Amino acid sequence: MADLLARLRSRWLHILGTLLVLLAVAAAILLYSGSYFDKDPFTRFPAKGKVRPTLVLSLSGDMGLRYGMGGVIARALSEDGIEVLGVNSPVLFRKRRTAAQVDAVIADLIRRAEAERGERKLVLLGQSYGSDMLQTGLAHLPADLRAPISAVVLVVPGETAFFRSDPSGLAYMGKPDNLGVTTARQIDWVPMTCIYGVREPDSLCPLLKPQANVRVVALPGGHYLDHDDAALVAHVETAVRHAPSPSPAD
Repeated sequence: MADLLARLRSRWLHILGTLLVLLAVAAAILLYSGSYFDKDPFTRFPAKGKVRPTLVLSLSGDMGLRYGMGGVIARALSEDGIEVLGVNSPVLFRKRRTAAQVDAVIADLIRRAEAERGERKLVLLGQSYGSDMLQTGLAHLPADLRAPISAVVLVVPGETAFFRSDPSGLAYMGKPDNLGVTTARQIDWVPMTCIYGVREPDSLCPLLKPQANVRVVALPGGHYLDHDDAALVAHVETAVRHAPSPSPAD
């Protein structure tokens, strides 16, 4: 009996070890295909069809632009004639940043977008982790970079922010690096749309309802908005299309 139990234990340990290896390989493949290990953070989505005079700088969630809502939004805007300069957030935030570094990264991204926009409107968009980093950096954006920005759209931002992306979510279980409301409330100089799911327990959006420049949009579902891509895209496109044009002086 003891020999039988020992063999069974050895077999189960072997099976468990094999499963863990397979899970690790699957996770690595997912991260690789999701651009987590890319060197270039940028993905372009050219405007198709009737081109609209708008450029969207879009920061993805922690799974990049190949998975999740960020890619869906970017492709939809592209099909609607709006060029999107996509940013794969995991490439820029796979290592922990300081608050000053987050500010610098966001400022550099905006400088690049402003250099490319020409006479077009510039709309900043962040999705999930990307929205956390975007609003964190915008709070301290230099004044000279603010004027050309027509609008900001935050999609499912969280109450808290962590300065290192982690698709597994494990890094988000510790002490946050920032409380979203402390920075988001400083962004009072540009029209901002905040989209969230009514069943999200930790969304930033409801906390911004008193803010005069913020339009809060509540959609059914939790963080993934019941996977209703059509409804999400419709609200994002409305925010982008209604963004005011920058003044001629800009």
